[in-house]
Amino acid sequence: MRGPDAESYRPEFERWLSLGAAHLGAYNRAGEIFAVGRFLAHERAANRDKPADVPDMVPAAWRVWAMAAALVLALGVTGWVAFNQAPVHKAPSSAPSRVAAIDAQSFSTVGAAARRVKLADGSMVALEPDTILRTKFDGDRRELRLERGSARFDVAHERRPFTVIAGGGRVTARGTIFDVSLASPGRVVVRLLRGAIDVERPDQQPRSDTPSTPAVTRLAVGDELSFAVPVQQGLSAQLANNDAGSGQPDFSLIREFDGAPLSAIVTETNRDSLTAIRLADPSIGDIKVSGRFRVDSPEQVAGRLASLFDLEAKHETPNMIVLRRK
Repeated sequence: MRGPDAESYRPEFERWLSLGAAHLGAYNRAGEIFAVGRFLAHERAANRDKPADVPDMVPAAWRVWAMAAALVLALGVTGWVAFNQAPVHKAPSSAPSRVAAIDAQSFSTVGAAARRVKLADGSMVALEPDTILRTKFDGDRRELRLERGSARFDVAHERRPFTVIAGGGRVTARGTIFDVSLASPGRVVVRLLRGAIDVERPDQQPRSDTPSTPAVTRLAVGDELSFAVPVQQGLSAQLANNDAGSGQPDFSLIREFDGAPLSAIVTETNRDSLTAIRLADPSIGDIKVSGRFRVDSPEQVAGRLASLFDLEAKHETPNMIVLRRK
C-alpha cells in the first residue's frame, strides 16, 4: 500500500482490514518498521557523503537500532503468517461494491474476562465473560448475532436500524441502551435501560387454526421480556444451515480471542466437532492466545497452536488430536 499501484489493491486491502483488529495492528506495525527502515537508509546515505575526517560518534547505537528493527520485523512477519492461516474467499466479481461495503467482525470472551468493544458505527458493546458476538454492517443495516453469553448494547443513533439476533428472536433499536442475555438455559432475556426497542419473539409453534399473538413487543424503560429458544436455533442447526455456496467467509465459525487461555480455544473448537483436541499437559492450557481461529476445523486450530507455541499436534486416534510439548 506504499507503492505506485496501491489504489488498485485498496478494495481488497480495506476488506482485509475489516476482518479484525489484529489485521489493523499488524499493518500499523509493518508501517512503523517501514518508516524506521527508510530513516536508517537516509542516515546511511548521509554518512557516505560526509568527509572522511569527521568521526562517526554513534555507530554502535545505530547497529542496536538496526538489530531491533530486524527482530521486530521477524516477529511481525510470524504474526502476519499466523493470522492469515484462516482461508480468505474472494467475492464474486459480479458484486464487488457490495462486498467492499460489508464490515463483519467477531468477538469472544470465552475463557476470558469481560471487555468493552467499540463498533464501526461508534456503538459500544460490553461483553460479559463467556460471550460470543458477531457483527455485520453494510450501507443499509447494522446486524449483530449474539451466539452465547450476555452483552449490553449502547447504540449510536443513525439512520440504519440496529438489530441484535439471539435465540431466534430479534431486538431492534436506533439510539438506546439495552441488555440481551443467553445465559439462562434455553431462554433469552431482554432488558431495556434507555430509549425504546422492539422485540420480535420467535414463532414457537405456528398453527393455522388459531389466531396468533402479536410477534413484536415494544419495551419501555425498565421493562424486561424473556422467551424460549426454539430447538432449531441451536448451534448445530445453525452450522448445518450455512450456505456453503455463498462464496463469503462464514463469520459464525471464526472466533477472535484476546489474551484468552489456550484451553478456551480448545473448548470452543471441541464444542460441535466429531474430532476432539486434547492436551497432554494441562499446563499447556494456561498459555495466553490472541488471534482469530476457524473453530469448525480442529485440524487447523491444532496445527496453528502447535506452530505458534512450538507444540506437537498428533492424531492419536482418527477422532482425537493430542497437543503436547516437544
